[in-house]
Amino acid sequence: MIKDNIKIIRDFFKLVKGSKKWIFLLFFGSIMAHLSSLLIPVFTSNIIYEVTNGNTNATYMNIGLLAITYIAYNLFWYLNYVSYSHNFKYSYKNLREKIVDKVFTFDNEFSDKLSKGTILNTVNTDTANLSEMIDNVCEILVVFVKVIIMIIIFLKTNIYIGFIVLLLECLYLKSFDYCNVMSTKYLRGQQKYRDKLTDNLSQILNGLGEIKVFNIYDKIKNNFYIIANKRANQYMLKRKYVNIRSSLLPFIVHFGKVLLYLVLAFLVLNGKFEVNILILLITYFENIMTNTKELMGYSRQIREWSISITRINNILNYSSKQQITFGMNDNDYINGIVEFKNVNFSYKSKNRGNIENINFIAEPNKITALVGHSGSGKTTIINLILRKYKPDSGEILIDNKNIYEYSKDVYSTNVVGVNQSPFIFNMSIRKNLSLIDSNFDNQVEACKRVGIHEYIMSLPKGYNTILTENATNFSGGQRQLLAIARTLLSKAEILIFDEVTSSLDTLLVEKIKDIFENLKLDHTIIIITHKKDVMKIADKIIVLNKGKIVGQGTHKELMKNNEFYIDLQTNNYSSSHKKMESNIIVSENILEQK
Repeated sequence: MIKDNIKIIRDFFKLVKGSKKWIFLLFFGSIMAHLSSLLIPVFTSNIIYEVTNGNTNATYMNIGLLAITYIAYNLFWYLNYVSYSHNFKYSYKNLREKIVDKVFTFDNEFSDKLSKGTILNTVNTDTANLSEMIDNVCEILVVFVKVIIMIIIFLKTNIYIGFIVLLLECLYLKSFDYCNVMSTKYLRGQQKYRDKLTDNLSQILNGLGEIKVFNIYDKIKNNFYIIANKRANQYMLKRKYVNIRSSLLPFIVHFGKVLLYLVLAFLVLNGKFEVNILILLITYFENIMTNTKELMGYSRQIREWSISITRINNILNYSSKQQITFGMNDNDYINGIVEFKNVNFSYKSKNRGNIENINFIAEPNKITALVGHSGSGKTTIINLILRKYKPDSGEILIDNKNIYEYSKDVYSTNVVGVNQSPFIFNMSIRKNLSLIDSNFDNQVEACKRVGIHEYIMSLPKGYNTILTENATNFSGGQRQLLAIARTLLSKAEILIFDEVTSSLDTLLVEKIKDIFENLKLDHTIIIITHKKDVMKIADKIIVLNKGKIVGQGTHKELMKNNEFYIDLQTNNYSSSHKKMESNIIVSENILEQK
C-alpha cells in the first residue's frame, strides 16, 4: 500500500502544480487541527479524574483548556478548508489549460488512440479529481503520523495493550487496502465503458436524423444497452468490495473495542489503572480506527485518482503520427498560386480517399473545382492544402515555395477553408465574427459582400443576436453565408470551400455562385462540389476517380471527351448521394462501438 501510494503521489506532483503559499497553509491547518484533536481526549479524561477526586479548580481549568482546544481545532480546520479552495482553483486552472493546449495540437487521426468520450470525461471529471488530490495527499501524510503517535501512546502505557491495538490496526489496514485495490480495478473498467457510452451517445445525437430515416433505432439502442450493461457489470463487481469495506470491516473495529474494554476493565478492577485512563485509551482506540478508516478512504481515492493521472498523461503524451512543423518563411506577400507536384498520400486507418500522382495548378483570380464521386480523393487534397496531413511523397507549393517552409502566422492568415457544416459558436453574431476581426466596420463590409447583412439587420438585436450552438436558429444557407463572411475577415488570399452548396436550395446555390464569382476577383478559389451549376462557373475543373486525376479543363472542354466528367453530369450524381453515403458511415460507426 505505502509503496503504491508513494508512486502515485510522485506521479501526481509531476503532473499537477499547486500554489506554494496555499499548499503550505493547507498542511499547516491540517497538522495543527489534528494535534488539537489529540489533546481533546487528554483534557476530557483529566476532567473526569479531577471531578472524581473533587478538585474544583483543576476541573474548571481543564474545562477551559478543552474549550480553547475546541476553538483552535475549528479555526485550524477553517484555515485548511480555505486553503483547499484556493489551491483547487489554482491547480484546476493550470491542469485544464495544459490539457486544452495539448488538444489543440492533435492531428486528425488522434481518435485512433483517444476517443472523444475519453477527452470530454477527462477534461470535465479527471481534472477536477486531481485538483482535489493534493488535499488527500496532505491528509494521508498527517493522519498516518497521527495514528503512529496514538499507537506509541498505547505501547508506552502498556506494552501488551499496545501490541493488541497494533495487531488489530494491521489487520484492518490490510483488509481495507485489499478492498481498495479490487474496487479500483473495477472502477477502471467502469470508466472505460463510460467513455464508450459518451462516444456512442455523441454519435447517436449527431446521426439522429439518419437513424430515423434508415429505421435502425432498435439496432442502435441494442448496441447502446450492450455497452451500458458492460458498465453496469463492472459497477456490480466494484460494489462487491465496497459493500465488504463498508459493512463487514467494521466488525474488526467493534471486536477490538470489546476486547479492549475487557482488558482495560480487568486492569481497572484490579487497581492497575484509573477510570480516566480507561476512557482516554478507549477514546484513542476509537480515534485510531476512525482515522484509519479516513486514511484508507484517502488511499482509496488516491488509487482511484491514479486512473485520472493515467488518462490525463495519455492525452498529454499523445504524439501525432505526423509531426507537421512550420518553417521560417515570414513573407506575407502571397499571390496565391497553389501547385501539386507528383503528390501521393494514403491514410493509415482507411482505404477511401487515398490519392496517387496528383499534379495541377490553382491560379489567383480563378475558380478551381475538384469533382468526382465520394472517396475519389477530393477532400484529401483539401486536407493536404490545409496541412491536416503531410504527403507521403511529392510537393505542395504556394507561389513556388513548399507549404512547409512558411511560418505559422503567414500560412494560417493566407489559407483558410469553409466546410459543408461550418461550426458556429454559441455567442452573438458580432462575437463570432470578432474571433477573426474585432473591427465592426470590417464585419459589416464582409457580411454585405456575401449578402447576409440585410438579414442580420432585420433581426431584433441585429449583430448582437445570440446564435444557438452551431447556429441552429439560422437556416443552412444563412450559416454558410455567415461562415464565408467570417472567412473573408481573415484577409486570406486562398479560399477553400468544401461542399458549401451541398444542402442548399437552388436559389441559395445561385447566390453563392455569384459570391464565388465576386471573390475570385481578389482571391484564389478552390472548391469541392457535386452541383452541376457550380461546376459550370469554374475556370478549371479537376476530375478525380479512385485517387487519380482523370481530366482537367473547363466544363465545355470536359463535356466533349471526358467520360468520367460526362458520367457525373448525366447520371445526376448529386449531393444527396454523398449525404446518403455519409449517413451510412455515421450509422456504421455507431454500430461498431461494442
